[in-house]
Amino acid sequence: MRFLSLVILISLNVALFGQSDTVFNQTDAANRKQGYWKKSWPNGKLMYKGFFRDNKPVGEMRRYFESGALKAILMYDKDGLFSRAKIYYEDGTLAAQGNYFNAEKDSVWTYYSYYNKSLTSRESYIKGSREGSFINYYPNGEISEKTEYKNNLKNGNWEQYFNGNVPKLMAHYDNNKLEGGFIVYFNNGKPYITGQYKNSLREGKWIFYKEDGAVENILNYNEGKAAEEKQLNKEEQDFFRLIDESQGKFNEPDETEFLQPNKK
Repeated sequence: MRFLSLVILISLNVALFGQSDTVFNQTDAANRKQGYWKKSWPNGKLMYKGFFRDNKPVGEMRRYFESGALKAILMYDKDGLFSRAKIYYEDGTLAAQGNYFNAEKDSVWTYYSYYNKSLTSRESYIKGSREGSFINYYPNGEISEKTEYKNNLKNGNWEQYFNGNVPKLMAHYDNNKLEGGFIVYFNNGKPYITGQYKNSLREGKWIFYKEDGAVENILNYNEGKAAEEKQLNKEEQDFFRLIDESQGKFNEPDETEFLQPNKK
């Protein structure tokens, strides 16, 4: 028993000595990063630290804000290609988590609110390409918007909901272009606007309703143009302007820059 305790004590002392005696920021003859690396911000606070093998990160890497607060933890596999990432707000709460493959997003990513810590969105990737459902949530966990992707393009249904799972908008994308039926609802469940898209242009009869279900306007579109479009009120015009400006566009999350393992 004494012998076992002595072995444990010696092993612990060796481990502690080795950790304090670690040499950082070494490269080999081919100028590849090898071993433990770390870098500091101009104010002296640690920017990142991690272990490299043949210029690729292996095991745990930690990145920090300039304040010294933890920004991200990445756990790399032995080849430095696959990693599990957790990203934090500066106050220490979780902002996002997901996987990387070769520095590109892979599988499911989830994002959380800074203010109430609730789930805000969930995205699906295959080696950097958007594939599957992109979903936004209300703080109560209900879906506010859902868009389908294939081959990094919007393909499939586009849905929006009011709180309470009441439909707000229903449409369909084909290779990043709106195609087929398009309907917007009032929050009482009745139609507000109905129409058709063809090649992302409004086509055919578009009907605008009052909240009580009565028809307010009927416009006839041909390749996105309608002679009667001046009849629309400002709210209706602004709505169409937003739809036209946002087609095929999406906002890229901003955390990838500081997660690249060889940056800075």
